[in-house]
This record gives sequence, structure tokens and C-alpha cells, in this order.
Amino acid sequence: MPHIHLEYSDQLQALEMKPLLSRINRTLVENGLFGNASDIKSRAICQQDYVIGLDESAQAYVHAKISILKGRSTALKQEISRTVLEVLQDYLPPQNELTLQLCVEILEMDPDIYSKAIIHP
Repeated sequence: MPHIHLEYSDQLQALEMKPLLSRINRTLVENGLFGNASDIKSRAICQQDYVIGLDESAQAYVHAKISILKGRSTALKQEISRTVLEVLQDYLPPQNELTLQLCVEILEMDPDIYSKAIIHP
């Protein structure tokens, strides 16, 4: 189970999101942070309408929101955050004339109100 949402600014160059999402998923499983790869759901959205600072066009961003069920330890949440940030730093190439901000945010979902169903063929 985590749900991973990546939002990124549209001026990033040479950015292929599907390989990045796959790498994040694989790294989370390989590092033992989540046991079942099929429970990880990752997606990315390119943002075209945004402002960084005072509308500074020489900046770009990738913001990862990772939703997990409430009850995980602070240490585990920190490890998830660090791991995903390292993957982002490793994957993303330097950007010509752009300062790139990478952020990871851990969000907790209440297991009492989270619902899930799996429908098999």
C-alpha cells in the first residue's frame, strides 16, 4: 500500500516519468519498506499552472506525496522519505539554467475510513 503522487513543473527537460515511478516502486520493495510490490500505486502529473516564489521562471520542482496507512513509526516514515528523495536525486538530470527543488511529503491515511477492493478476472 502506498499511494505515490508525483507532481512536477512542466519546464523540466528530458524527464520520463514511467521509468522513475518504476524505480521508486522497486527501491521501496528492495529496501524492505513495503512487502508487496503490487500494493504500490504510483502516478505522475505534469503541472502547467504554478508559481514558485515570486514567479521565478528559473526554478522547477518535483514534489512526491506518499500516502500510507496511519500507525507507522516516525523512523519508518523518515526512511521512506529519504529513500524516495535519493531516488529522485539519482534519477533526475541537472537542468540547464534551472534550480530544481525536490520534495517528499508523507501523508497518513486513516485505516478506519480507507477502502479498497481487488477485482480479479
